[in-house]
Parts: sequence; structure tokens; C-alpha cells
Amino acid sequence: MKEKSIRFRAAALFLFKGKVLVHKILNRSSGELWFIPPGGGVEYGESSIDALKREIQEELGWETKEHRFINSFESFHLINGIEEHEISFMYFATPVDESVYEIDEFLVVEANGSKQRFRWQTMESLAKPGSLLYPEGLLETIYPT
Repeated sequence: MKEKSIRFRAAALFLFKGKVLVHKILNRSSGELWFIPPGGGVEYGESSIDALKREIQEELGWETKEHRFINSFESFHLINGIEEHEISFMYFATPVDESVYEIDEFLVVEANGSKQRFRWQTMESLAKPGSLLYPEGLLETIYPT
């Protein structure tokens, strides 16, 4: 039997000069490249905006400001052998220290030792076939063609 998961996630879109900050993963279940904005799970009793601020601080070490709700997205997908039901709360956000916009890449080491490399990607590159700005529907919401 496949592992199943339900999860609530809060994430930030940092936009700068037509680029968005994401990390790239290969979904081994589908073969797709997923580009995922920074963020993480909402804990019990925590609001999505508080989770967003905490996760960005934990992952990137940034304080954020100017949080603006984009939308919520619900998805059902198979990722790396796990059936997942995820509800994502997406926000536009701005780093308090805007000098981070000049850094091309950020290496994040999670508490469990896994590494994520965040990079600025152009919207055009995220719209290419075979790529998915996650969650599904986010690209069409922020970058209508």
C-alpha cells in the first residue's frame, strides 16, 4: 500500500525583475521538473501567514514584509511514491533586506540534512513544457499568457 499524506502548506513568491525564487526537484513518480517556492507546513494552531514567516526564517534566514495573499491551491498528486493531498496558501512577499535580490543562489540545509538549492528563475523558463511551477495553477494565476 502506498504512503498517503495530507498537508497544509504556506509559501512565498519573491519576485524580482521578472524572476521568481524557487528550488527545483525531479518528481520521480511523474518525471516532471517541479519548481517550488520557499515555504513549508502549517503547524496546528498556526495561521498560514505565521507559518510563512517562520518557514522563510528557517529556510532562508530572512525576515519578510508586505505579505499579500495570492490564492489557495488544492492538489492531489503522486510525488516520489507518496500519494499527497496538499492545500497551499500562496503569498507575495518582500524580504526586509532587499540586498538578497542580488544573490543568484541560496543553499539551504534542512534539519534532517537534506539540501535545497534556491535560484531565481525567469517566468518564461517556468512556462516551458515539462516544467511545473508548483502548486499547479500558480503560474497561470500570476503569469497569464
